[in-house]
Amino acid sequence: MKHILRSLCALVLTAALLCPAAAAADSPVLHIRGGSGSGSAQLTLQNLGNREVNSVQLELTLDGSYPKASFSDGGAAGKYSHCKVDASGSQTTITLYIDSVKTLNQGGTASLGTLTLGGGYTTPSSAKLTVLDHGLNSSGSESTISVQVGSDSSSGGSSGSSSSGYSVRVTSGGHGTVTARPNRAERGETVTITARPDSGYRLSELTATAGGRQLALNDKGNGSFTFTMPGSAVEVQGAFTASPSADLPFTDVAKGIWYYDAVQFVYENKLMAGTGNTTFSPDTAVSRGMIVTILHRLAGSPAVGTSDFTDVPANQYYSNAVAWAAANGVVSGYGDGRFGPNDPITREQMALILQGYARLEGKDVSARTDLSVYTDAGAVSNYALEAMRWARAVGLINGTSDTTLTPRGTATRAQAAVILRGFCENVVSD
Repeated sequence: MKHILRSLCALVLTAALLCPAAAAADSPVLHIRGGSGSGSAQLTLQNLGNREVNSVQLELTLDGSYPKASFSDGGAAGKYSHCKVDASGSQTTITLYIDSVKTLNQGGTASLGTLTLGGGYTTPSSAKLTVLDHGLNSSGSESTISVQVGSDSSSGGSSGSSSSGYSVRVTSGGHGTVTARPNRAERGETVTITARPDSGYRLSELTATAGGRQLALNDKGNGSFTFTMPGSAVEVQGAFTASPSADLPFTDVAKGIWYYDAVQFVYENKLMAGTGNTTFSPDTAVSRGMIVTILHRLAGSPAVGTSDFTDVPANQYYSNAVAWAAANGVVSGYGDGRFGPNDPITREQMALILQGYARLEGKDVSARTDLSVYTDAGAVSNYALEAMRWARAVGLINGTSDTTLTPRGTATRAQAAVILRGFCENVVSD
């Protein structure tokens, strides 16, 4: 999925699936709307009809460098997002992944969140979009979308914007959203600021300044603040910092349990979401396609052609990830033309795939340890033996007991969380 941001004083971008020409009447439309000079834009999908939309991937290619670009999904329960920014030379690629336990489509419209570039806007040069339903099925292959830009003015009063008065400009450093309503106001009017931190973060600073003078903010609770508009433009600035004491929302992940910290890590870093608003399902199996997709995202979702696996069609959520992994030697499949993307991944398979990714990233994968202390070491498949020895040596995979390794046992979501946390902190980041 690919998004593209556009520069104007006031942003309204309309992007339609299909050809760059005008979209068909039943094609989804992407609206990006931002206040004049605000540095951020609201993303909304419209014209969805009754289709189910649970995951969205967008990629924006912009001329110019925006290394501080960030995205916030608004912190809604059961909704998760990840923003990948690649600012290379005179071009920036922003890839957004938005996932939701419940359908994002509400009456034909899906509110995605807020994109902040951290600088002025530039005309988009290309855009692509893919939407998935709850079963992670795509209604079509990844499609280039056309871009249309218009005015940010509103024909009604529901937008909270006024065409007269002094401007209220808002900036924030990511990890949350800050909005002001109205974004233009006359002297003496009340302006409301709403601050919404991302999961795992808290509001650490909020100021409203006019002519170098800081205005008094009235805390109304629940992230809402008000101030009285002076006779000049106002600059609102917000900042969010990590909240290490934030609790997980999952009722099936008890504090103190061996995988709690790992689940908190993958949840806060958008690697794994819950299976429901309050459930993580730690004992549920993880599929091979899911693991490869996570690694593909960690790699920045590089483009690649289709794979040769007979059971990996071109329109599934894992299709590009599996093709990339196969092309780069991260996976090789079962040897009979199949990859088995929906098969539960085993512990030894995960070790092999993680080793392949580490090798691709240029990491040292020469470490080895003796597995003979485990009574079932002989059950490790020959193809995975060296990978298991490496994974055990670097602490990614431990025994399921003091004497058992269970190499062909299914990897659960809890185990995957622990392994991914260790992999990110001790292997990829080294």
